[in-house]
Amino acid sequence: MKPIYFLLSFVLIAFTSCSDDGEIGPQGPQGPQGEPGVNIAGTVFDVQGDFTDANEYTLFVDFAEFTDVEVLESDVVLVYLRVGTDGEAGGEPVYVWRLLPQTYYLEGGETMQYNYDYTFFDATVFLDASVDLATLGPEFTDDQVFRIAILPADFAQDTGVDVSNYEAVMSALDIQESEIPQLELK
Repeated sequence: MKPIYFLLSFVLIAFTSCSDDGEIGPQGPQGPQGEPGVNIAGTVFDVQGDFTDANEYTLFVDFAEFTDVEVLESDVVLVYLRVGTDGEAGGEPVYVWRLLPQTYYLEGGETMQYNYDYTFFDATVFLDASVDLATLGPEFTDDQVFRIAILPADFAQDTGVDVSNYEAVMSALDIQESEIPQLELK
């Protein structure tokens, strides 16, 4: 008799505890907010500068100088070189961007490359060549424009976006060309 009594008690408790007749309880406390001034969606900005002997053919970009985004050690920094235009849209030029490094083959079999490195504090864009950099023409050294994209590591991994495809990255970030600040290096 005890096993039947125990089974009936269990069934009665199970059915009454699963009842959905009660009122909804009070809302719980709000979860933690993100840190003020920290952008976790990624940021993009352009920098323009000249490669000269005086700056050792290097452009230095201090992130704190150009953005209020906190760059984490795990973030991904991509640098694209503006290599030309491909027509117009709405009266504005459509720029062509290529992910660094970019190698150019010069006369006589020599090479010149735009490359970069970064930390979570800064990025350095530099020229590397098999020729004396002072002999490069202004088309390689003057008024060069680079687009820097700082992406959270999760974005780079979770979206599966091809980071070498500039248009795919901008589309995934949902950033419009008109929203990108144009900054000049001093």
